[in-house]
Order: sequence, then C-alpha cells, then structure tokens
Amino acid sequence: MRGKEQKFDSDHPEVLAAYQSETNGEYRKAIEHYKNALSDRPDLGIVYKHLGNVYYRIGELQNAVESLEKAVELLPNFPTVLYELGLAYYREVKIKKAMDCLEKVLKMDSDFLMAHYWLGILNFHYGHIREAKKHYKTVAEKNPEFTITFYHLGNVNLKLGFFDEAIENFKKVIEKNPDSPAAYTLMGDAYLNLDKRYEARIAFENALRLDPEDRKAKRGLMIIEDFRDISF
Repeated sequence: MRGKEQKFDSDHPEVLAAYQSETNGEYRKAIEHYKNALSDRPDLGIVYKHLGNVYYRIGELQNAVESLEKAVELLPNFPTVLYELGLAYYREVKIKKAMDCLEKVLKMDSDFLMAHYWLGILNFHYGHIREAKKHYKTVAEKNPEFTITFYHLGNVNLKLGFFDEAIENFKKVIEKNPDSPAAYTLMGDAYLNLDKRYEARIAFENALRLDPEDRKAKRGLMIIEDFRDISF
C-alpha cells in the first residue's frame, strides 16, 4: 500500500536535484537524477513523466516515448501523461497512435482543449478533414482567444468548400492580429472562390502591403486581372 501512496511523491532527494538541474538547463544531469530516483523507487510514475519530458525537450524521442509509456502504465488515470505521450508519438510521425492517445484523453476529460486542438491537427494530417473541423470548432467556441485555431479552422473550411465560414474565420484572425498577411491571403482565396473579386483584391492587396513577397497573394491578383473582362 505504501508504494501506491508514495508513487506521486516529488520530495525524493534525487527528484529535487533533477528539478534543480532542469531549472539550470542541465538536462543530462536531470536525466541522471531521475534515473537514480527510479532505481530507488521504480513505482514513481510521475518521475517517468518528468523523465520523458526532458528527453522530449532534447529531441531524444524514442527515450521520451519509452519513459512516457511507462508513466501511462503507472498513472493510467492521468490525462496529461497520455497527452504528452500523444505529442511524442506525433513527433515520431506515429499519427494513428497519437490520435488514439488524445481520444483517450478526451474520454477522461472532454474539456481538455489542447487535446481537441492537437486532434484537429492530427486529423487534418490524416486526411480526416471533417473530424479536424469538429475539434477546431470545439476549441474556438470554448476559447475564442485561441487565435491560431481560427486560422486552422479557416483552412479546413477552405478545403471543404465552406467559403463564407472561412472568411469569418480569417476575419477573427485579423481582428486579433491585423498584421497577418497569411490570413488576408487565404481570405482572398475564399472571396475568389465566391467570385467576389473586389473583396478578394482588397484582401490580396492587404497581404502584399504586409508582405510584398507573398507569392500566393501575387498569384491571386494575377488571376483577378486575367478574369477582369470575363462574365460568369
């Protein structure tokens, strides 16, 4: 029983030394301290979590995954551990495994917004565009200050052909960040798909005002010029 009670402890001297090493940016030292703690107390699931995060930080993804898998085994009801394992799988391009982890996170905590956000990205990579939209919409509705979500949502709506929705998404981005040439360019694309060439021109011109090298905006303006005498 004592083991189960103590497995979340962080007052082991080697763990405290590892925390200090991490604070100082001495990640190799931190790893050694965490390993020493686990040699003494292999039931400390939280230490496997910390060890996995250090490996992740220094780019040793296989070690990160192995440590986080052990953490999940010892802490099966901790959504943050599954979340971190999912991101580690993603960095290894194990997209399906990453998605499975994050789906499990949402079963434990449906309001875990970063799990929704990353499931949007992962589903987009996997070609599940409508699923991606569902997750991005959840984040946007629950935290409208998470501006990048509207950018992703706009891209998804462009791909799905929901151009009016895409325009509203990119307007949200511009409202929060009026210096985003990418948002103006993509909004121009959405207007162009609706044959609203005047609005598209304004959007592309705004993009080029902010980034004169924006090739996509330049191409958009060229398309408008090519079609200026054509009636649809």
